[in-house]
Amino acid sequence: MFPSNMALVKLASVGGILTVTMGLAYRWQVNKRVCEFEPYRATFKIVRAHKGAVELLGEPIKDKLVDIGNTEKNYTKDLAAQYEVPVSGTKQRGTVYFWADREGIDKPWKISRIELGLKDEPERRLLISGGVDVKNVL
Repeated sequence: MFPSNMALVKLASVGGILTVTMGLAYRWQVNKRVCEFEPYRATFKIVRAHKGAVELLGEPIKDKLVDIGNTEKNYTKDLAAQYEVPVSGTKQRGTVYFWADREGIDKPWKISRIELGLKDEPERRLLISGGVDVKNVL
């Protein structure tokens, strides 16, 4: 005997909820790994200590979830990485852009550039830093 339509609806609902939950858990786990990435940690240590960024955004500066689905703007490869990270402070919101590279797989990361873009002024960016060895920051 076949299950009733109501039983099939319940089964489909549970399956859908499980699928969405697993997708969100995966996204959270990937974002957690991005936040543990040495250039990411060094970037936000620099941004939070930068007087101009603090003045524009307001303290505390909080980083938000990275759009991991946008692999053109947010990625880590063997020798290069770049990210656009939404941020907010008590005064306004913005985006931290950073680029990092290294000379070889076994070589240390270097942050080549960090910029802050503000939501209220999308055509302008504040240059925060460039050419920083990650190991010197952390």
